[in-house]
Amino acid sequence: MAWKLGQKLQDGKYTIEQELEQGCFAITYLAKDEDGHKLVIKTLNEDKLKRLPPVERDNLKCKFVDEARKLECCKHPHVVGVQKTFIEGQQFCLAMEYVGGDTLASLTHRVLPEKQALRYIQQIGEALMAAHRQSLLHRDVKPANIRVRSGQSQAVLTNFDLIGEWDYPLTASWRDEPFAPIELASAKICRGTCTDVYSLAATLYVLLTGQLPASAVVRQKHKVNLIPPKEINPQISQRVNDAIMKGMRLAPETRPQTMREWLDLLGLKRGRAKSKLLGKQPRWVMLVEILGVVGVLAAMLSTRIDVMALWEKYVSPSLEKVTPSAKSQMKPSEVIPLPPQPPKFEGS
Repeated sequence: MAWKLGQKLQDGKYTIEQELEQGCFAITYLAKDEDGHKLVIKTLNEDKLKRLPPVERDNLKCKFVDEARKLECCKHPHVVGVQKTFIEGQQFCLAMEYVGGDTLASLTHRVLPEKQALRYIQQIGEALMAAHRQSLLHRDVKPANIRVRSGQSQAVLTNFDLIGEWDYPLTASWRDEPFAPIELASAKICRGTCTDVYSLAATLYVLLTGQLPASAVVRQKHKVNLIPPKEINPQISQRVNDAIMKGMRLAPETRPQTMREWLDLLGLKRGRAKSKLLGKQPRWVMLVEILGVVGVLAAMLSTRIDVMALWEKYVSPSLEKVTPSAKSQMKPSEVIPLPPQPPKFEGS
């Protein structure tokens, strides 16, 4: 049963504001915490789960929990953050950060400059690499699932398909979309990191052309060739055109097998997005660095002062007692006597 507007969860810690989206089996809500901060809560839709036999229902729940745990471990600035997981009644839930801003889908009414589009693609590509390191596939990469933070140039990957490996008719309705590779429409074809490569390449296709490519299912069934994006938008570089075409090959084994491999085809250097994300250092970081330098200088100055004080106290008086004639008769090693031992303090 879906939660209602104003319903309280976790003994009043969260309040449901509105329903955001219903997937095949998952449902997502906008909520607020006790401090009035927005967040997103994702859980399984019990009404749809009832359509499944008990064994399949339990298996799907286990799959959802397992994938949710992987997402919780995926810490990356361009992956939607999981704040915590919890149980409400008998439902497993994810409390996730609310990402304000528009989706890339809202920008597809116009063609983006190649440089801007590649900046977003690199950020999401590196986000997917972080997910893949957790053995987590997104399986539904598309402009509608990528948000650009308000007032920033930061793209954030959202709406992971946490039950996409579950082969059931109710979960396959979206798999003929232009962003879905052929393996998502068939249980006989293995899925892997190249599955997300196809979807991100299709996303870049749309950002640079403003047109949807023919879906993988249509291309395979009707032997339709994919129109190269450069034929639609001549401003696209040949390198980017070729990378998109390779990333959207129908046969999974003929695509770049890792996200890093595909980003390299685009000419996107490693770690570039991360350095741009950091931008200027916060003022407090600069202050700490300045204080550190001042501390070192102060220590050096203090050491110099201590040496000068020892010289004035012990060495200089000894020199004054030596007459000029005596100095000339003494050996060099005898001119400057060793200073007496410094006084001992209590406890030394």
